[in-house]
Amino acid sequence: MTTLLEKKIFTYEDIDSLPEGNYEIIDGERRDMTPTMFGHGRVEFKIAELIERHLGSKGYVAVGEVGIVITKSPFRLRAADVVYISKEKSPEKPKGMLEIPPDLIVEIISEDNSTTELNSKVKDYLSMGVGRVMLVDPFTETITIFKHDSKEAGYYNFDDEFELINGVFVKLREIV
Repeated sequence: MTTLLEKKIFTYEDIDSLPEGNYEIIDGERRDMTPTMFGHGRVEFKIAELIERHLGSKGYVAVGEVGIVITKSPFRLRAADVVYISKEKSPEKPKGMLEIPPDLIVEIISEDNSTTELNSKVKDYLSMGVGRVMLVDPFTETITIFKHDSKEAGYYNFDDEFELINGVFVKLREIV
């Protein structure tokens, strides 16, 4: 005899009792994520280190699939690689899942990311008011930057200098 397991639908009320693991919640449904490779983690670390060095006194930097509440109903919870949030937006160091839009989110593209998945994630971040979303593609050595207040994306190579955020200019090749 085969038994079908009932799929758990998460709601915002579950936020303080979510199970451990590496996943996102999209419209109440848990979507497991594959662990990242060493190279992914290294790029994540180097970008976070750069942000901390230039903006650490003006805000907070976090890495490692930081939980961000996109909507409460239906419950959408995204996991970001690198997050920067200014003290202007959050005078106190954030705790738990972020419910206010960060100034910057950086996503490092992995081999298993689909274009549809990445577009959905960027759309979610911008819809909640994230100031800037940066996609880093280590395979093509390109960076795409989306801004909340712009319909156009900036597209750069690792050798191009670009504004990461708030007057911080960088060539990604120099840090990764």
